[in-house]
Amino acid sequence: MRRKAVLGILAFVALALIAVALIVPCVSVDSAAKMRERVLRQDVFEIRTLISQYTLDLHRRPQSVDDLVKAGYLKHVPMDPLTGRNDTWVAEWSNDSKTPGIVGIHSGAEHR
Repeated sequence: MRRKAVLGILAFVALALIAVALIVPCVSVDSAAKMRERVLRQDVFEIRTLISQYTLDLHRRPQSVDDLVKAGYLKHVPMDPLTGRNDTWVAEWSNDSKTPGIVGIHSGAEHR
């Protein structure tokens, strides 16, 4: 009787391990995508904040994200977490003809 109980427990543990092995890859892929989206939101928020600060300080809008680097607001253009590159950001331009320039950015992955 005791042997059957031990075998039953071992079978249950084995089934649980198989279930976890099947579920974990799905969760990790989903988690990686969510992490990239979280990093994207954070980067976009920070760059928009720096664009606003640049505009307030210099009384003009930057014409590119590179302007933020040249002026010392960024050390380098960050990598777009969705494309894996730093040259795919898409600028959002001001509609105000008196103060042309960028007001924000978004991922270049949305335009592929």
